[in-house]
Amino acid sequence: MLVVAALAVTVLGQPPPIPPAPKTELPGSSDRTVLIFLPRHLFSDEEFDPTLGQLIKAGLPTRIASSDTSVAVSMDQVLVKPDLALRDANVMDYAGFVVIGGSGASLYWRDSLLLARCREFAESGRVVAAIGIAPIALARAGVLKGRKATVFRERTAIGWLKEEGAKFSFKGLVADRNVITAASSEQARAFGKAVARAVLNTKARPE
Repeated sequence: MLVVAALAVTVLGQPPPIPPAPKTELPGSSDRTVLIFLPRHLFSDEEFDPTLGQLIKAGLPTRIASSDTSVAVSMDQVLVKPDLALRDANVMDYAGFVVIGGSGASLYWRDSLLLARCREFAESGRVVAAIGIAPIALARAGVLKGRKATVFRERTAIGWLKEEGAKFSFKGLVADRNVITAASSEQARAFGKAVARAVLNTKARPE
């Protein structure tokens, strides 16, 4: 490309055209943008990668959030740089919210900011989704009360969902209206597809 541009200057005596600037998705620039929350330490990349891949495949813009913008580290030492801190995320800028699990997700089960964001997305009719042990955060936010949901198949995790009023299902993937839950990384691709489908088919209630 540089060689062709140089020839154009020499032969035609005209400067090469300036290529258009690449388009950048910013918060608020799309009503289909999905916000993905990663635990700051020890998130599951086996849950994250397939989920992100399916959202991208569906043509949905995505933004990655964590407790801050420092590099997030997965259980397999995969590094991901978040786009923004969760405290700076405006629910009105996004069509859906996905919470990724991994052993580090347990640190956020009582995180007031994360729980508040889960409630805000759910109450506005936007898609709210969680995978692995992350559905426990949805349960403790009150989002799963009276709804069918699943979680990582461990007795304590299942008990916590039931304590918060969820109707636990042994299915690997469960969708109940605008809330989607998946039990493990085995369902990650299907989970990502379900989230994408819900975002494309659901309109958030106007504020």
